Amino acid sequence: MRSLGLAGKASAAVALAFAATLLMPTTPAAASDWDRSCYHIKAPYKGISEVIGGASKARSSCEDATISLQRHRWYGWQEVDWTPLYSGSPIAWWTCTGSGTYTYKTVVAVDSNLGIYESAERRITC
Repeated sequence: MRSLGLAGKASAAVALAFAATLLMPTTPAAASDWDRSCYHIKAPYKGISEVIGGASKARSSCEDATISLQRHRWYGWQEVDWTPLYSGSPIAWWTCTGSGTYTYKTVVAVDSNLGIYESAERRITC
């Protein structure tokens, strides 16, 4: 097997760096409009017979997003409800049925999941 000389190694490194830039995801022109400070995310809380998670936009220039309420299961996080976040303060909720204690979190996903922001996790008993 033949080894590359110094010039060959440099050319290979440049080619790899160029290829990596082609594979990098693009970010929106106004990336600052989908940073975490754009969203107020509420940790899940217990209502009368449901678990509720919500979020809102800090300002109108913030990107639209999706809110999801997730609970932790033995196999990972399960999305139990979701709703679009256009304006106002929408909520995602899950009806407590049966009994049990689970860990829940509210997740805001922006720009096809390029930005994912999570609330604090909460243990809630139904």
